[in-house]
Amino acid sequence: MSRDAPALVAWGETLSRGALDERVAAATGRLRKLGFGDRARVGLWAENSVEWIVIALAVARAGGVLVPLNTRLADAEIEWQAARAGLRVVVAGNALAARAVSASRLVSFAEWRTLPGGDTAAARGHDDPAREAAILFTSGTTGRPKAAVLTRGNQVASARASGAVLPLAPGDRWLASLPFFHVGGLGIVHRCLLSGACVVVPASFSADELGRSIEEQGVTHVSVVDATLRRILEARGGRALPDRVRAVIVGGGPVSPALLDACPQALASYGLTESCAMATLVRPGAPREQRRTAGQALPGIDLRIADDGVIELRGPIVMRGYLDDPQATSAAIRDGWLRTGDLGELDADGCLRVLSRRDDLIVSGGENVYPAEIEHALREHGDVADAVVIGVPDEQWGEVPLALVQLRCAGEPDLRAFLETRLARYKLPRIVFTDEIPRLANGKPDRAGVRSRFA
Repeated sequence: MSRDAPALVAWGETLSRGALDERVAAATGRLRKLGFGDRARVGLWAENSVEWIVIALAVARAGGVLVPLNTRLADAEIEWQAARAGLRVVVAGNALAARAVSASRLVSFAEWRTLPGGDTAAARGHDDPAREAAILFTSGTTGRPKAAVLTRGNQVASARASGAVLPLAPGDRWLASLPFFHVGGLGIVHRCLLSGACVVVPASFSADELGRSIEEQGVTHVSVVDATLRRILEARGGRALPDRVRAVIVGGGPVSPALLDACPQALASYGLTESCAMATLVRPGAPREQRRTAGQALPGIDLRIADDGVIELRGPIVMRGYLDDPQATSAAIRDGWLRTGDLGELDADGCLRVLSRRDDLIVSGGENVYPAEIEHALREHGDVADAVVIGVPDEQWGEVPLALVQLRCAGEPDLRAFLETRLARYKLPRIVFTDEIPRLANGKPDRAGVRSRFA
């Protein structure tokens, strides 16, 4: 791969592969001057930027372990995660470094740039597949988040499995439309750097900015969640994405059939932090029936549905385990199979249909109700911008669905009547209107937050 080929594009700045290598080497020296090298855990707490990628790669080059931290967490949450991961130093964006977080020393980007350099050589064994490479905290939808330990082998296997279905080459550009502290965003970086493709870093995650980046930066690949893609298409006023966009990977949950019809490049996927990002993907050019699933397992990955309906995965992408938590690890990984906690089914073609997270399943009067089915039906109404469905207690039925609905315009349409012709009676939800659906940093709806508000 040519050292002159672009590796990163961000806010008008283009960094070639050669220039990136030089900056990573210099950053490695700074880490060593801070006293961090082999096996050292380094926190990284910042918005997406070139600097984020440089520091993350320097941690790997120095033989350390990267611990990305969510920029949307409260101080107490950051302090807990830093203590849980045993972090002595967190390199942080300037605004975040000004916060009164006491669990670790915070080194701002401004301070980072003034640090003296040290040994810039790559650590021996820094590319060893067995080496711990990153510790990522899960979204914590059921209590305290767990810390998933990913190896270098996990990262490389994930990138190669993706590349076997979606080949990347120099000249391709993948829009970093997910935060890098999320496993999906970090996966974009690894895929591009291993293949010679270029990472495009937008100035923000707004629909207008993502759309502008797609138009102006020669983007060929995009990773989004359902709601983000919907906003991008709406901001384009019905105009299709450019033909050079070959794939729009949609993860984070079931994808609306209407959205798949509106975007021919949309390919649904399924994965989680513990599987180092996506484990399944709809193949490009798949027939319409397959596009409405989460696709088949990527090459080298085994997929099955356990007797209790839980999706299980096996292969080189499965995490080593949860940090210092053998009990949680043994519950999650049994005989090499990762129990995802999600419910699904496989069709005759081996395509996965994700029905629900096990914790999100609603059991009403003995009947299973899947939130995604109701959410898709609601989005078919022209006035509905978005919706999230949870289960709430009910004296008669034990539990019933409740839909939090965001509208496109003022008014309160009779959505229950609209749904009566589309859903069985036991699936009809109570309706609550809201100005905005609460979301996690990765764009998924914050079901735990909604549940705590209403349940």
